Amino acid sequence: MTSRNSFWASSVENHKRRIWVWIVAVLAQIAAYVGVLTVYLSRVRMWNAEGAYRKAEEYQKALYQATQDALGFQDNLLPILIGLAIIIGMQGYSYLYDQKKVDMYHSVPVDKNRRFMVIYLNGIIIYLTTTLASLLTGVVLAAVQRAVNDEVMAVIGLGFLWNLLMFLVLYHTVILSVMLTGNRFITLFVAGTFALYEMMLYVLLNTLQYAFFETKDGFYISNEPRLSALTDYVGKTWEIKQLTSVQEMAQEALPFYGKWFLIAVLSLTVAWLCYRRRPSEAAGKSMAFPSIESAVKVIIVIPAAVGLGMWVYSAGHGNTTLTLTTMIAGGVIGSAAMEVIYDFDLKSMFKHLVSSGVAVAGIAIVFFIFQADLLGYDKYVPLQSKLESVALTLDTYHEFWNADFQYISTAEATKERMKIVDVEPLLILAEKAQREKVEDMTDPREIHVLYRLNSGREVGRSFYMDFDNPVNEELLNKIIGTEEYRAGTYQIVTDEDSFEMVQSMTYSNGATEVALPAEDGAALREAYMKDLEQFDFTLARNMRPCGVLRVQFPNWMNYSLDVYESFENTIAYLQSAEAYYPVMLDPEDIDSITVTNYHSDLGEEYEDMPVYDTRNAASFAYNESRVVSETFYEQEEFEMILPVIYPNSLSAHWHNYKEVDDDYDIYITFKKDTAYPYNRSNYGFNYKFYTDQVPGFVTEATALDD
Repeated sequence: MTSRNSFWASSVENHKRRIWVWIVAVLAQIAAYVGVLTVYLSRVRMWNAEGAYRKAEEYQKALYQATQDALGFQDNLLPILIGLAIIIGMQGYSYLYDQKKVDMYHSVPVDKNRRFMVIYLNGIIIYLTTTLASLLTGVVLAAVQRAVNDEVMAVIGLGFLWNLLMFLVLYHTVILSVMLTGNRFITLFVAGTFALYEMMLYVLLNTLQYAFFETKDGFYISNEPRLSALTDYVGKTWEIKQLTSVQEMAQEALPFYGKWFLIAVLSLTVAWLCYRRRPSEAAGKSMAFPSIESAVKVIIVIPAAVGLGMWVYSAGHGNTTLTLTTMIAGGVIGSAAMEVIYDFDLKSMFKHLVSSGVAVAGIAIVFFIFQADLLGYDKYVPLQSKLESVALTLDTYHEFWNADFQYISTAEATKERMKIVDVEPLLILAEKAQREKVEDMTDPREIHVLYRLNSGREVGRSFYMDFDNPVNEELLNKIIGTEEYRAGTYQIVTDEDSFEMVQSMTYSNGATEVALPAEDGAALREAYMKDLEQFDFTLARNMRPCGVLRVQFPNWMNYSLDVYESFENTIAYLQSAEAYYPVMLDPEDIDSITVTNYHSDLGEEYEDMPVYDTRNAASFAYNESRVVSETFYEQEEFEMILPVIYPNSLSAHWHNYKEVDDDYDIYITFKKDTAYPYNRSNYGFNYKFYTDQVPGFVTEATALDD
């Protein structure tokens, strides 16, 4: 058929009216792909000319990576995708904003469904044509520079599908917004609301929970949007880009391909249904369907007013009365503003008072749910019979990496590797935490917990406990002393392969830096594993590390292992390698000891500071006019100082920070001709006095002048 009213003829005619959209799309896609590719490849060539790549293989790999980054999963395409979706979607159906154009189009003997599909498919054609043309141009340019291979082409294909589906989600969202509204400004507002609403809800939910719930914890489980394609795209594009194989990229992207496709189909279906039922007189109005105005008002006003209130809560230092007042006022004003926007008439601000009342009531309900914890969030401790296992992390630091020697987070590692089935000690600690106050604890520590329920559900919580409480010590021993805890906390327990690939090892007691044979990695692991079997809270709390082993693996992965004096097997290995030196130094090796007294006890009192922040009081109270330094040179003085100091470089995270005196800094300088193997790359070494053990002559020598 060659009729003027044929689908093809309608499509051609529509394209003629969209010439400027074509021009914008062409320029945007050329800049996004060809322009970025040119910059990336030029940068690699420049680095190569400067000698950044020592081998030809490295240079070739960099060229491939540059093409892959520019034409595949490019992490700066989102603004262009959003812009094209808005322009193509709104321009195509822009006649719906003008009553005269609507009347004219409806007077033409063209099926309404066909008109919708012609405009829709032409938008897809514009995107696909400009994208594929730009990608093809980029591939040709890269091929000329020998920067393309099969793997790069596969990544480009995956990236193309990734961006196409994201565009479809955005494009369909814009079309749906056009069908629901009658003017451009409101269309943009509704489209933005659709795209960001769930994301903003989760931001608001997290804000409320962190503000009002003491046990709120995002360490293991965070509240994240489930349906927001924008959240997926922003969070996953960079992650996928970092993967090393096409197969891994495809496996990571596949679930999102399916999810986005379903969202796109659903939003397009709803848009088409709205188009079919959209009244002709909707052109120029705020909302095309008056029946949904009240629901939209409530949906928007409640989170907006609550968000405003939480901003006031933060700025007002937790004033709940002011927060609630702001929320209610925001709800009233927001409801009135929505009515004015709907009718473009100030007289309409008091219209539909019932829905306004529902919005205000909803705001109050949300506030009291969180402020009064009406749902019992903080009181939640699962029944032991409903728990399968738990994972936990104390506020101590451990390193983890994967098989490719890339760091992974502590949360990710412990969540995967730790499955403690004897959950009773942890549940007792959780219940005790509800009856205790942090300010009453002498050494409060936060514990992050992941409850794995028999139903398959996972729940994350955190609470504080007192490390100085003897009752807690017994419970912590039952947790930390388990094989499950060690397996989930220490990489060395489950990772035998890495210690076959050690590149270097050193041992330090705070001043020494003795190299160990890299080929002894497996032997060291075996010795340390035997000693780790005795490790529990009591050991860690009552015995400070006497040294630290630092192990380096491929890809610059570094691992630190605390060594305790009771670790007989590890110390025996170190002694056999002539690498073990006690943490206490020999006075005969010392040239001088400089002690600096900051006299921070004379500073302002910080009585309102939380207990767990008072460790920073010394730094807050620092005053240069009160600092007194004194250098000691006599061996008799060294003999009194060395037994009561501890090196800063050794970890003591299991101990109360108050066990060392932050008012003093100690700087030790070794004799240059000593045989002691101190780290020659350092001029001196920093130590701290144990609290209440500062020698009297040091106190006198660093006292303030009268």
